[in-house]
Amino acid sequence: LPVMTRVLLAISGFAQDYWWLIIGAMIAAVVGVQLSRRTPAGRLRFDRYVLAMPYFGKLIKKVALARFARTLATLLTSGINLLTSLDIVKNVVSNSVLSLAIEDARASIREGQSIAPPLKKSGLFPAMLIHMIAVGEKSGELEQMLTKAADAYDIEVSSAVSALTSILEPMMILFGGAVVLFIVLAILLPIFEMNQLVK
Repeated sequence: LPVMTRVLLAISGFAQDYWWLIIGAMIAAVVGVQLSRRTPAGRLRFDRYVLAMPYFGKLIKKVALARFARTLATLLTSGINLLTSLDIVKNVVSNSVLSLAIEDARASIREGQSIAPPLKKSGLFPAMLIHMIAVGEKSGELEQMLTKAADAYDIEVSSAVSALTSILEPMMILFGGAVVLFIVLAILLPIFEMNQLVK
């Protein structure tokens, strides 16, 4: 039999004989990740991995930064002091790596530093956001600058999601077509070879 046919038969046979193992491995992986995320170290490791993912990591980070900027701006506008606002915001970003960086910045601010340097020191916050925060602190318009930063990140996230959708659709079509082509060739090639042998 042709190689493609043997591969198809091997995959089909494995799926028939070990379907329980495949399902069990998937369930075990999901449960393992969920249990790991319940521990502080496991969640930190998972969130660090999420931020390091190609393309998706940057997108998730921009969503978290937009949430950080908008929530902090709202809290400061409401008259809540900076330290209390940061304590609230660190639980809003939904990423323990960023939450830890915000908590470290909060500790530095408590010791008398401004907000921009400790955020810059973490290496997690983009230069644009740091610059806007620094300008806002100096001009006394921190809330307005944070709102503008949040608006900018919301626009970037919307554009990135639209671009991702436009890329994924043709890729899924190509992948589906490749799978169908592989199955068709795996079935037809033995028939063609038998015809050649008969002739």
